[in-house]
Amino acid sequence: MAPKAKATAKNIISNPITATSQQSRFHTETLDTTLEIDLKAVTISIGERELISSSHLRLKEGIRYGLVGRNGSGKSTLLTAIADKLIPGLSPSIRILLLSQVEDSARATDAPGDSVNVLQHVVKGDKERQAAVEELEVLTKAVETTSLRETQRIVYGLRLDKRRRELQEARKVASRRSGARGKDARLEEIKAEENVKQAELLVDGVDTADIEPDIMNQALEMLQDIQVTVDLLETSSTEARAATILAGLGFTQEMMEGPYTSLSGGWRSRCSLATSLLVHSNLMLLDEPSNFLDLEAIIWLEGFLSSLSRTLVLVSHDQDFLNNVVEETIILRNKTLEYFEGTPAAFEVNERKKKKQLSSAQEVLDKKREHIEKSIQQGIASAKKTGDENRQRMVKSRQKKLDERWGAETSAKGTRFKLNRDMAGYHLSNRSEVEKIASEAKIKINIESPEKLRTVGDLIHFDAVQYRFPKAKQPFLEDITFTVNQGGRCAFVGANGQGKSTIAKLIMGTLKPTKGTITRHPLLKIGYFSQHSVEELSSPPTRAASDGPVTALSYFMEHFEAKGETVVEQDARKCLGSFGLQGKIASDTPLSQLSGGQKVRLAIALIVFIPPPLLLLDEVTTHVDFPTIQALAQALKTFTGGIIIITHDRWFSRVVIEGESLRHAAPDDDASDYSCSEDEDDPSTPPGKTYRVGGGKLKLMEKGMAQYVAFVERKLARKKREDAKT
Repeated sequence: MAPKAKATAKNIISNPITATSQQSRFHTETLDTTLEIDLKAVTISIGERELISSSHLRLKEGIRYGLVGRNGSGKSTLLTAIADKLIPGLSPSIRILLLSQVEDSARATDAPGDSVNVLQHVVKGDKERQAAVEELEVLTKAVETTSLRETQRIVYGLRLDKRRRELQEARKVASRRSGARGKDARLEEIKAEENVKQAELLVDGVDTADIEPDIMNQALEMLQDIQVTVDLLETSSTEARAATILAGLGFTQEMMEGPYTSLSGGWRSRCSLATSLLVHSNLMLLDEPSNFLDLEAIIWLEGFLSSLSRTLVLVSHDQDFLNNVVEETIILRNKTLEYFEGTPAAFEVNERKKKKQLSSAQEVLDKKREHIEKSIQQGIASAKKTGDENRQRMVKSRQKKLDERWGAETSAKGTRFKLNRDMAGYHLSNRSEVEKIASEAKIKINIESPEKLRTVGDLIHFDAVQYRFPKAKQPFLEDITFTVNQGGRCAFVGANGQGKSTIAKLIMGTLKPTKGTITRHPLLKIGYFSQHSVEELSSPPTRAASDGPVTALSYFMEHFEAKGETVVEQDARKCLGSFGLQGKIASDTPLSQLSGGQKVRLAIALIVFIPPPLLLLDEVTTHVDFPTIQALAQALKTFTGGIIIITHDRWFSRVVIEGESLRHAAPDDDASDYSCSEDEDDPSTPPGKTYRVGGGKLKLMEKGMAQYVAFVERKLARKKREDAKT
């Protein structure tokens, strides 16, 4: 077997990311010219924790992949290992871009007090383009100057910069390799160090050294080379492309020309995404790019990514977004990478059908075995009674079949399996058992329904409500009218900044309407999940250091204690356990070490421990993996209280508000083929209403989320036509 190469690096929490892979000089992954990744026996760990074990990492050139897996399974770590080229065997010629790295590098371009505008900030984030433009300017000056000594100084300085970059890269490679390859890398590092020293000597002595007779020719040759690089990077169109991308992500012309430092965190995240889309790369790795994007920007991004010719690996909790972009799916589960030629929705349908087929095959096999065992017992009894030798031989033959030849008889393609004795390797029996899909345990979230209110009446009613910010001349919202009755459901959708969260604050009473009336049920209590609910968990109650770290359980108990309510620990554990925070995860794991999805579950547990008549959920699916979103949607479908959601997640809104099935379905799916009682719709719960918030108004979408999506698509198509004319 080929040896394994090893590499390590530090991540942001100071735990080493260790990556190994099987290496061979004959494998395509060793070719510097290939833009594909095909590495075998890849193992990735953080510290002592192994996330991926002996898996095949395969990325074909130009294919868009969706990487799916539960929170904490290692998706982000895998992307980091690929982006930092920690996995031995990655071709040095592949230009890889990771969204989070672009954000860090982009921010580094601005010195403290720098007042670059948003467009300049995004353009500067393209490091390679920025360096090429600066070098072109310097070389142009070297050629145009009348002083040959100045030309020589510039040429020597640029060569020194190049040698230093080569040394930096050599050190990076040497730190990741071991064994014979590590020795060769160390020799390259030593050579690069010598080149830097020689270049530094030339720069230091440029004022006293003789001028090289062909120094101008050298400068001209360097100028031609960098000009080719600049042309390849399309630097002349960079600002125009950046402006197009920013406009697609929702930036107005005024925002593009405004200072970057004035942007909020969500808009800065959009800037980072814009830079990643602008930079030229062979492999783009996007980790949750749809966070902080409204539906208009998400649909625009779907079209943009689908038009790219580069390889893409996309991680997203938004299933509609993922299914509309990717061509193939990588599933990370049980420390293994699995591949499926289709979208995540198609994978779900395929796996469901495969489970049904295998279950049916096992049932048939079990019945057949039961029949054979019964015939053996009857044969034994008959042979003893009659002494029939033929019947004794039949009994032995059937018993031998059970002992040595029992198992699957057909493959997934319907062909007959060969006996294991005819195949390579060691086998305990002559036939394999029916395949079992190694699925992960299903996430379950239990939200108890509230007691029915003793008096009738709507939970909340807005009548011609208007809201104007202090000192503002025009109202921000006006003529807002809607009703949520007991057990009713509604969703507010629309672009960011149009007033959805303002309506939520009006519902909660933290803002007072300028005009109009808001009528609440006298017994109304609201469970409110805001966009900042998870951030608020980062500021736990003050406690003495001797009390130990704050955990989910201790935070839960202190939260209700601060409200003057007594909670029994057993009840607290039961509630947290129903959200997947059981045992030591609840009582021993520090709150700071919980994943984003786990913190979301804790935040929801706090608001539903005492079930409220109305749940108000503002962007509750952000940072949560899809299995958790599915479990939450299922729990909300059976919740009998009122529900108001503010979301950009199309799937989540259709399921929770409009009553759509949780399952992704194929055209040939027969619902009667699948017994899924927990996914049955409650006929007593009528579909809720979807409202679009925009231009200060509220408009009912008669056809639900589908109507809003169609509205956004028409708007983007109209904008595209207008841009084409200009």
